[in-house]
Amino acid sequence: MKCLWLPALLLAALLDLTATQAGTRFCNDTDALHHLAVVLRDGGSWVAQGWQHLHPGDCADPVPRGYPGKFLYYRAESPGHRFHDDSVQFCTAPGQFRIPRGGDCTGQGQAWRRFAKASLNQPVLLSTRSHSGEGAADSLQDQHHIAEDGLHYTAEVVFQGCRLNTAEETVTCKFVGHGMEIGSEGRLQVEDPVFTYLLGLLRGAPLEIDGEMISSFGSFGELDLHSVTPRVPDRYDGLLQKMQGVWLSERSPLDRFSISGAMRRVSYGGRRMTPEFLSVQDSCQGGKGADFLLAWDSLRGSSLCYRIDALTQDRMTLTYMPRGIRLDYRRVQ
Repeated sequence: MKCLWLPALLLAALLDLTATQAGTRFCNDTDALHHLAVVLRDGGSWVAQGWQHLHPGDCADPVPRGYPGKFLYYRAESPGHRFHDDSVQFCTAPGQFRIPRGGDCTGQGQAWRRFAKASLNQPVLLSTRSHSGEGAADSLQDQHHIAEDGLHYTAEVVFQGCRLNTAEETVTCKFVGHGMEIGSEGRLQVEDPVFTYLLGLLRGAPLEIDGEMISSFGSFGELDLHSVTPRVPDRYDGLLQKMQGVWLSERSPLDRFSISGAMRRVSYGGRRMTPEFLSVQDSCQGGKGADFLLAWDSLRGSSLCYRIDALTQDRMTLTYMPRGIRLDYRRVQ
């Protein structure tokens, strides 16, 4: 039987943040012991550190006062629980560890683990990512996204189009996946047909890309692209494809947004907001058993979660989670 007193206890703990909002508080609102690891910026580099034990009802503040970043990464593990990550991978080790970026993760007991992204100064409940009865931790064979500069990278993405520079005979292509935009530049050469192939694709095509991450920071990365493989569209790709176009709020004619590929641009009264990177998935913000739209802010690293309640050719109804606010839109283009 789950501990029914945990929600009240955790609410009190989350409200007990310092006035200066120094960091991000993690609270274990599940009925199982969890082990927490976090990844923070330190001297311009990402550093993974863990594991901190969090018993049911415990909270931790691993972010130091004055931390300069806007977001961080974290992972919480417990036997019999599955952690829903954002496919950003860092090196970990058993017991207490501190591992800077840039290594090959081949030390004794070291292993790649996938982490989730969290905004700074926002309280985190472990139940939003760690769910029981879904199997053990992800297998190493299923891990695929390296967030370390200069390391191998492969991921499922949505194609965002290419820009051709005829004067220099180069082409720059962009992709969106796992809350970030990935750019890659190459030359149009007969012996390297990857970019020639990409120029013939429509925006929104589902792909799997493989290469070496040259640089990455926040929500943007630069990839030395080695190969591109078409993916068979799944139902989430189909829902995203159905959302393409311009949508107007039924409640406020000043509120509208456009979706192109896996990118959304919201505007209010003609003022355009920061681009958001989209993902359609089966859970977010603790919600399950439905289709959800997750929108990552490209600059702040924060995310918004919507449940997709209805989607037709001309109408879309979303529920903003976790407040339960209903949002109705009609297609105008």
